[in-house]
Formats: sequence, structure tokens, C-alpha cells
Amino acid sequence: MSESPDVIVVGAGLAGLVSTLELLRSGHSVLLLDRCEPKEIGGLAREAFGGMFMVDSPEQRRSRIPDNEGLALEDWLRIAEFDPEDTWPRRWAEQYVTRARDDVGGWLRQLGVKFFPVVNWAERGNFGDGNSVPRFHLTWGTGKALVQAVWGGIEAHPRRSALDLRLRSRVTGLISEGDRIVGCRVSAEHADSSPSAVPAKGGVKRPPQIEDTTPAPEGTHWGENPAEELNKPDQYEVRAAKAVVIAAGGIGGNLELVRREWPTSRLGPAPEKLLMGSHYYADGAMHEEVGRIGGNVTHLSRMWNYADAVRHPKPQRPAHGLKLIPPRSGVMLDPDGRRYGPVPVMPTFDAYSALERMCEDERKYSWLVCNFKIAKRELDVSGSQHNPYLRERRLAPFLLSVLLGKAGLVEHFLEGSPDFVSAGSLEELAAKMNDVTAELHGERAIDPQVLQREIGRYDATISRGKGLFNDDQLRRIGQLRNWRGDRLRTARFQRIVDPKAMPLVAIRLQPMARKSLGGIQTDLGCRVLRAPGDAAHDAQASAGTGRGGEPIPGLYAIGEAAGFGGGGVHGKRSLEGTFLGGCVFTGRLAAATIAGAELPVRIPPRLG
Repeated sequence: MSESPDVIVVGAGLAGLVSTLELLRSGHSVLLLDRCEPKEIGGLAREAFGGMFMVDSPEQRRSRIPDNEGLALEDWLRIAEFDPEDTWPRRWAEQYVTRARDDVGGWLRQLGVKFFPVVNWAERGNFGDGNSVPRFHLTWGTGKALVQAVWGGIEAHPRRSALDLRLRSRVTGLISEGDRIVGCRVSAEHADSSPSAVPAKGGVKRPPQIEDTTPAPEGTHWGENPAEELNKPDQYEVRAAKAVVIAAGGIGGNLELVRREWPTSRLGPAPEKLLMGSHYYADGAMHEEVGRIGGNVTHLSRMWNYADAVRHPKPQRPAHGLKLIPPRSGVMLDPDGRRYGPVPVMPTFDAYSALERMCEDERKYSWLVCNFKIAKRELDVSGSQHNPYLRERRLAPFLLSVLLGKAGLVEHFLEGSPDFVSAGSLEELAAKMNDVTAELHGERAIDPQVLQREIGRYDATISRGKGLFNDDQLRRIGQLRNWRGDRLRTARFQRIVDPKAMPLVAIRLQPMARKSLGGIQTDLGCRVLRAPGDAAHDAQASAGTGRGGEPIPGLYAIGEAAGFGGGGVHGKRSLEGTFLGGCVFTGRLAAATIAGAELPVRIPPRLG
């Protein structure tokens, strides 16, 4: 591409790829910039489990799940707890709920994406205040399949030559002429500057401990002309004829910024030890740049962080964490080995509540105690890496893993993760748990007698029989087993200390930065809005031309950079499965707006 492109897209994650494909389809030329290497195209979506929140979908109908837009919107607004001034986030929520099935799921199906027929039931809420019905549609092939489908659409497009893809390219600033954004400044990066290299002792970088065997999307290259790329100056400017689209992710890859924006009013001081589950290029730099030029960046303290993470057995980057789907039949304990109560903690029911309970203690970690039988059946990891059968779409082995459990996965973590320990007795388990915390926190807080009392009480309740259960966790396990999507993956009221289920397993869970719920504020066309009272435009304001809340000409934001729509479509919490869908939705809407063919706004259902 020799002349200026019509559109510059900053970020080759899922949102950026979707927008690029739609822009090609509408006749535009695109320059796509990203810091990543070819194998990393797709960003965090490439590593994701692939869940999609959809309402009244074909999969729900076939499973006889009665869902509708009104019920889903009611659930969303209850969880979001929008403030009165959250006008744009609420409008985005209304549009996503009413359009996700067709404008997200339907669009992906046209690209060949398939969803597993059994819909999962995530985020039910501790008191039934989450998803009223199952809505978590699992992509067949995980997030990797989503990325491959969209990238495949780009590669197969007859106008593929209208795309200039430049990787290892960092956008350092936006260029404006008057009020309009017309381009950006770019810095070419070199391979050895990638944060994916884990620092070794002495500060010298060494290669990642495990090789990413996932190949780059077919046809991926460093630029349109590799030789030209090598000769490109380290710093240069590029300009767009129509628009610049920010798709650079959130702030979760910048732990310093996460700690600075940590919601202390709800979660207390930021954790000293915090794992990273976001993409390492999601550093908030473009949020800062948009703020510098007068854009409105909102609600960065609203985050979707997890309390059920562990250190990666084979880390590929600093503070690399993994979000578990922890065993529901395990008992959650505080750092002193006491069971949480009176409401038991079950992260799969209410992720934010689990984080709140963990953060009540300044040490900010928890223990989950179960046994091998429970772990084999119930333990899972939210992501593509540790779900190879699902990722590679191997149906028979996948179904066998559901029926027989994942013993190999449990053994993998027991052998490789420092947060997993096993033992033949509770006394031995307590000693090993203390060994872990002694190394990390300099304390041995677990009293074996306390551990035996807490686990013994839970086991005694199960031994009395189902008719005499008086424990809220057991009631929830019963509810899980009522839904066929959970029945095969949930043990049948299994005691912890059981000679037939040994050894015992303890997992040290800790907080992990994951997704940004806030971001760059946009209208329903993904146009970036000015900050109210923007000092940089006082001159225009005094002349009557600069008004807070109006779009900045030529600038758009999508995906996690925009808080998945409007600067925070989720409000304060999420129903899960809404992040990848938000990337697809915003990516499509931005492209349609730039093309002058905005998708029609749906009238949301009236709530009582």
C-alpha cells in the first residue's frame, strides 16, 4: 500500500481484526498496526476459553432454555449497578443484549464458527442474582477458532491487498490537525524487546520456558514488504484519509497501573502480589494518549479481576497467572485455614464476591481443599492452552475427558505449579500448605487442628445424608447437578477425606488482573467522545466550538480499549461471556459507522 490508507487500526486483537475485515468488505484500505509477533495475532482472545453471552440463541432453544431480551437485560442491569451518569454504558448494554444473538453470534456463524450445543451456566450469583438461565456459549475450538475464523475471512477476502499489516510496531502518539485526528506516530520495535521473554536472574532476558506451538495464522507476515520493513526508520508517522481506530486492549497488562486504579473502596489496598492474566501489551498507553488529546477515559477502577488464579506451571511472561475453574465440591478456606462463612465462597457462582471475600484479609489469598477424585472431575482452566481437545476440535477425546475427568491436568499442576500440594492426611497437607506460604509470605498460618475441624464438619454434614443437608454449598452443588451442562462435571456430594478418593489436594488461590471494565468513552457508533471541561479545548469552547461529550472527529475506540462499548458496558460487574462478544460487536459497529452505514439501533425491551 503506497498511499495513505483510509483507516488505521491500532491493535490486532479480536476487535481490531473484526473491524479490519468489515472495513475491507466496505471497500476501505486499512493499515493494521500491532506490537505483537505473527503467532500472537488475535491477542488475548487467542488464549481465551471462547465463551459468548447470547440471548434466545438456537442452542438455548434446542435445550429448551426459556430466555428473552427482557430477562437478560434485567439480569445485566442488576449486576452492572450503573451510576446515574452512566448514560452511554447503559445504552451500550441495551444494544448488546438485544443484538448479540444476530450481530455477534450470527455474524460469527457466517464465518464458520460453531458453538458447543450444551450452554454453560456461568455467574449465577450467590443468591440467584446473576444469570437467571444458562447463556455462556462455548466456542467449538476456543478463542483460537474465533481468531482463525476472522483472520481467515481477511486472508480470503478479494481485497486482501488493501490491507497493510505491520507487526512489531508501537503507536506512541496520535496526530491531530485542528480538532480532527488524522494519523499516529509509530515506533518500530525489535524482537528482543518483547515482554514475553521472562527476566532471569541478573535482569538478563531468557526465552519463554514453554514454546507456543500454536502457529501464526496462515499468510501472516511482518508487513506487506519484509525487506521494506527492515529498512523502515524506527520512528515514523502515518496518516489516514478517514479514521483512526483504537483497539489496543485494556490496562491489565500494566500491573503498576492496575494497582494505581485498584478499587480500594470495595477491595481494600491493592495486592502486593498480583498475577497477570491479561495480554502484556495491554498497558493503558493509548488510554493515556486519548486522554491527552481530550478524549474521555472513564471508570478505569472498574475491573474484572479473578480470585481463583494460580501461578503458571511454565510461565511465558513475568507474573504469568492462570484463571482456574476451581472444583465446586472443594472447601474454600481463608489464609488461616478457616472456612468462609456464613455464606460459603464458590468462585464459579459469583466471581466478584469471591474476590471481595479474599480481599477482606490483607494477605489476599485463599486455599481450596479437595481430593484427587473431586479435582479430576471438576478442575478446569479458563483458556485454550490447557484444553487441547476443545482447542483442536477433537470431539471423541473431549467427550471422554468430560465423562472420565482430567487426571492428567491435575497431575500436571501437582507436578508443575507451586500453588498445588497433595498429601495423604490433613496433618501432612497442613504442613505442605505452610511450606508454600512460608516461602511467599514468611508465615505458617495453618493449624492442623483447625483444618481437621473445618473439613471434618463439612464431611460430617455429607455423611448424615442428603435429607439432612444443612449447608449452602451442598445446596448449590445440588443445583449444579440439576443442569445437564454441569451434572457430568460435578461430583455427587463427595466427602473431602475419603480413602477411595485420595490423595488430598490443596490449591493456593490468589488475585489476578484480567479485564478492564472501564475505558475510552464512545457513542453507539464507537466515536470517541470528548471529556467534559477538556482544558485542551478551552479556546474552542470559548468560541462555542468545543463541547464536552461530543465526538472527536476521526477517532474511534473498540473492544476492551472502549470498556467493550461506551467506556464501560458492564458497569461494576460482568455476567461472563460478554468480553469476546463485546469485541466482535464494537468492531463491527465502528466499521459500519466509518463506512456511513451504521447498523440500526434496536429498541430495548421495556422493564417493569
